[in-house]
Amino acid sequence: MSYNRKIIQTNSYIEVYEYEKVIFTQDENIETTETKKERKKKRNFDELSTEEQNERLERISKTRKNSRWEVMRLVDTNFDERTSFLTLTTKENIQDRNQFNLLFDKFIKRLNYKIFNSKKRLIKYLAVLEKQKRGAWHVHIMLFDFPFVPQHDLVKIWGLGGVWINKIDVDSKSNRGRYVSKYFEKGIGQELLESYGKKSFYSSRNLKKPEILKFVTFEETENIIKHNEVLYETEYSGKIFKNGELLENRIKYKKIKID
Repeated sequence: MSYNRKIIQTNSYIEVYEYEKVIFTQDENIETTETKKERKKKRNFDELSTEEQNERLERISKTRKNSRWEVMRLVDTNFDERTSFLTLTTKENIQDRNQFNLLFDKFIKRLNYKIFNSKKRLIKYLAVLEKQKRGAWHVHIMLFDFPFVPQHDLVKIWGLGGVWINKIDVDSKSNRGRYVSKYFEKGIGQELLESYGKKSFYSSRNLKKPEILKFVTFEETENIIKHNEVLYETEYSGKIFKNGELLENRIKYKKIKID
């Protein structure tokens, strides 16, 4: 597959990427020898040389940005009038990520059973783990199409500490993803740096995904997508591999509001 235009559509906006050079799918999957070695070893950040640390931080910065955009799109695609934001903390100072992750997973199973009376996972959510100053993990969860559950029931289902939940109220639908992603961004960055190779965020499999189209065209955006309001546009430089060589690829980006 090849493309020089990518269009991503959520419920409230369309994103258009125009690439100067045509991209071939296999180009996106190429890894350098150094990256393969590092991924295989999965060394801790402190074990890397200064140059390797800088390279990893650069990749983390890019991945963090991409993850934030992915979260924003998923939120905008799944947001409804029953969307809530939930935070869970523990009384015990749990600093083992895997231990906390298992506790979080058990909570989701119990909450799912409470609401749907089924072991089949029907609950819709996005979540990110984050470390507190004391070193303990906690989790922020966005719940979609979520019915009212009394606070004392949530506390009982969690059973390990604090529970805070509130409905999300934003001034406009185009701000939904931005509003929520700012609460997720710190945790995403921590996950990528401290838990290298792990997921930057978690999401249920039943979430609706934004529509993504990739194709080759040399038409102007205005001839493909009719629009009245451009929310944001920019131009920047990207990189692609061609015949084993890393080349610059200029990219025009435009975010268009859906009426």
